[in-house]
Amino acid sequence: MSSVQKRAGLLLLLGVSAAAVMAQTVETGARQSSTTQAYQAYQSATPSYSSGIAADIERWSALRQTDSLPFSSYSSFLLSHRGWPGEAAMRRAAEQRSATEAVSPSEALRFFTVFPPLTAAGHAQMAFALQAGGRADEARAAARRAWTSGVMPVELEQRLLGAFGSSFTASDHDQRMDVLLGNGDSQSAARALAWASPVRRPLFQARLALQTRAPDAASQAAALDSASRRDGGLLLDQAVWLRATNQPAAARSLLASRARLDRPLASPARYLDTALTLARGAANDNQWTQVYGIASKVDDIYPAGTDVSDQPYGERDDYTSLTWLGGMAAMFHLGRPADAARLFELYARAARSPQTRAKGFYWAARAANAAGNPTQASAWLEQAAASPDQFYGQLALERLGRQVTPPPVPLPVDPADRAAFAARPLAQAVRYLGSVGRRSDQTLFVRALAEQLQDDRERALAGEFGRSIGRLDVGVWAAREARTGGETFYARSAFPEVTIPPAYARHWALAHGIIRQESSFERTAVSNAGARGLMQLMPGTARQTAGRVGVPYELGRLTEDPGYNVLLGSHYVSQLMDEWGGNAVLVAAAYNAGSGNVRRWLAANGDPRSPGADVVRWIEEIPFSETRNYVQRVLENTVVYDVMNPNRGSAPVRNRLTYYLGQSPRG
Repeated sequence: MSSVQKRAGLLLLLGVSAAAVMAQTVETGARQSSTTQAYQAYQSATPSYSSGIAADIERWSALRQTDSLPFSSYSSFLLSHRGWPGEAAMRRAAEQRSATEAVSPSEALRFFTVFPPLTAAGHAQMAFALQAGGRADEARAAARRAWTSGVMPVELEQRLLGAFGSSFTASDHDQRMDVLLGNGDSQSAARALAWASPVRRPLFQARLALQTRAPDAASQAAALDSASRRDGGLLLDQAVWLRATNQPAAARSLLASRARLDRPLASPARYLDTALTLARGAANDNQWTQVYGIASKVDDIYPAGTDVSDQPYGERDDYTSLTWLGGMAAMFHLGRPADAARLFELYARAARSPQTRAKGFYWAARAANAAGNPTQASAWLEQAAASPDQFYGQLALERLGRQVTPPPVPLPVDPADRAAFAARPLAQAVRYLGSVGRRSDQTLFVRALAEQLQDDRERALAGEFGRSIGRLDVGVWAAREARTGGETFYARSAFPEVTIPPAYARHWALAHGIIRQESSFERTAVSNAGARGLMQLMPGTARQTAGRVGVPYELGRLTEDPGYNVLLGSHYVSQLMDEWGGNAVLVAAAYNAGSGNVRRWLAANGDPRSPGADVVRWIEEIPFSETRNYVQRVLENTVVYDVMNPNRGSAPVRNRLTYYLGQSPRG
């Protein structure tokens, strides 16, 4: 039986008329036409893949499975396969192997010139290679970077000191101590203490005592001079020590009431992690003044002029989480909207993605309005509205009296550009992996391909390429990687479409919004929890739903037959819509976390459907971070799909997000 016949049979089982079934089939054919055209275009553009791609992928697989292969194995592959999945891990493996092998200076320089060192060991090997090449000044600079970068094997420490120790200054040794202690590496710091400057050695000794829980740790810290007691690293170690000795209230007070630091922190990441933990503990105890006090003191942990958005992801995430928590404390618990606006602005400017920036600027605008500063509020709304595909960007547009417009259809593709794109090694790898059924590995290459796209022209090419090989998620990942890089790719290829059974056409936009977030339109996706297919149905849910629909339950078809998956998923969405009175916020939350959790949140936080409820704040107070994010992503997707809906959608022409929120957001 053909897939069309199967789909028609399912629709007839639902009581859909024969005419509707025919219309559905025609609609499916129309939707497939662009995919067919894309397939034909790429088939004629270039051979599917080069003869060596299979061997390259086998080498890639072997290198990813271990970090103990020779340096040359990693270096040769990385130099000839730039941007392949897992590159960072392989670079680190190569650097660690370079520290334990006899790598020739020329080989090391060739590698580190293309891939600048990520670790202290890598910087050290770069220094030795430069020294062997007679580049003494560059070698000393690289050695200094190695020495001040952090931990390295003891043998490498000794070798580096033997070769370059005479060029290290007291400041270099003190910086190494700051970094080692900042990272909590007390063993390496104890070895390095002997080289610390006499002026700062008592401070470092006290910090070591705190980190190692020495009996006299508190007395050593108390005996320091006033300047040393203002050291940020010492304050951090004292806070961690207080927590470890069951004094959390004292630890919170220490960071909430501290004076401005005399110098920036060597390792802000550890401070932010500790401060966030303490601020969350204070929030759990309703100590909102302490929450704000801890969160508001982030300006001095970095050197002046530092762009926090350039810092590593984990560090940025803790910074934004802390400023967000402080902003909400000031806004809703302390009645200080002007202070809240400052922290929300810091949150926005520390973010790299349009998603997070839009959220920060939207809340900064709300706080500025509450503080009586509508001019500043409008300016911040404009910045949030620059992201029309994001939840808070859409809210900002509505506040400014504008509407979300449909994503534009990409311009026609030049055949030469198409051929060049299809010939890229990553594109060939994607096609090859699909041909041999390695969908999980193919997904890794899809994402790697998306990461390398430089502009909207390439992203449009990627979307067309994805359609040609049955990977609609390529267009979605192109948009997501653009967002990660701080750009917005708002185009039709980033919002694929599938056929929704006519019986559920009223939920067309919401179903698409869920699919885009659940699977990115990758039909064979299987989550770690076992959710399967386009709409990521758990087998138990799918079995129950199949019984309600009146079709056989077949586990394999959840990933093999997109129509079957969408039929069951659409019915489940319809069931949740009935359960939650058509409220898209609660439906999305229940789809992700289950109706039982939603009922608990209603009891704890109130009902967002109540008159005057602040729906946006209710979403932000969902206790599961995954579900908070999920609800926002589904709603923003749904709004875009609503303006694309061939049935014109159920939402009004204006303020579509407000419609799906169920009522006007306050503020």
